[in-house]
Amino acid sequence: MNHITRIKPFILTAMLTLLLFLCGCGKKDGSKPEAVTAAQEDASTQEDASSQKNSSQTEAPAQNSSDASSQKNSSQTEASAQNSSDASTQENSSQTEAPAQNSSDVSTQENSSQTEAPAQNSSDASTPEGTPTQENSSRDAADMEITLSTLNIKHGAEGLDTIAAAIQEISPDIIGLEEVDVNCGRSGNIDEPAELARLAGYPYYAFSRAIYFDGGEYGTAILSHYPIESFAVIPLESGNGESRSLGHAVINVEGLSLDVFVTHLSYEDRYLRIEQMQAIAEELGKCEHYALLGDFNSFDLEDIENLGGDYYVNRPDRPYITFQRYELAIDNIVVCKDFTELSSGVSETICSDHKLLYAVFRLSTQ
Repeated sequence: MNHITRIKPFILTAMLTLLLFLCGCGKKDGSKPEAVTAAQEDASTQEDASSQKNSSQTEAPAQNSSDASSQKNSSQTEASAQNSSDASTQENSSQTEAPAQNSSDVSTQENSSQTEAPAQNSSDASTPEGTPTQENSSRDAADMEITLSTLNIKHGAEGLDTIAAAIQEISPDIIGLEEVDVNCGRSGNIDEPAELARLAGYPYYAFSRAIYFDGGEYGTAILSHYPIESFAVIPLESGNGESRSLGHAVINVEGLSLDVFVTHLSYEDRYLRIEQMQAIAEELGKCEHYALLGDFNSFDLEDIENLGGDYYVNRPDRPYITFQRYELAIDNIVVCKDFTELSSGVSETICSDHKLLYAVFRLSTQ
């Protein structure tokens, strides 16, 4: 009995010690998940999870085999949970960020590409054709400023970069170009209107063929900052000389329909040239708002009266020498009565055997 009595306290003490030890381990294992906050979970990486797993496994051998097994399983469970959480967080984060970036990139590219014409396209796309917007309605009742220009580019012989730079110096809203090649061998098979529009920053352009030449086409062109709604090519009587044409663009200038013409008249015969002018006058007479740009080869400036225009930038009382070789004022800008000239001149930048002629107008839309 005494032997048994002596053993009981020892057994009770051992059992109590074991119970307290087990309770202490339970609290330790249960405290780790609570310590992982949302911020830490988001910020943790797979490397951190692996580091915690190794740390737990290193401490485990100092405990008894039962505790070591429990600790190892607990730490592996936590590491697995962290790895799963990190992987899920990283995946979700990348999936969330990637679409946002792609969406931004697409939007930026779309907006950028439609800029050089783009803001206008956006307005056109959102407004039914022929329906005036509030902005256009207000502008219809007010005057607007517009710059027009013309330049004979001599089929780009001086280089398209040089020509584009000369155009950009003036930055006209609309420019007519003469002696333009499209896919001709002599100019390197380049589509010159398209290339000049790109280089000079014009979102809209049109080409009017006069003749087929050197494997391509040769004629005139229009570059515009405003949308070209339609374009037609009208052949002109050319006799036995080089065929000539009249390009006719209908351009939407802030809600105003402006008829813009471009031409390069015959140089061989004065009477033929006058006949061409009279044919153009008939076309101008059909339009409410018009502008005519071109190289008229009018060696006698008084001949331009045959065009029937309301106003001429280059005229006998104020000639602008545009053809340098022979010091002739043969390039011109002709407009209707709704245009009031504010300023005009020629560019001194040498980019062709002609100089760029320009004029800034106030256009009344009332």
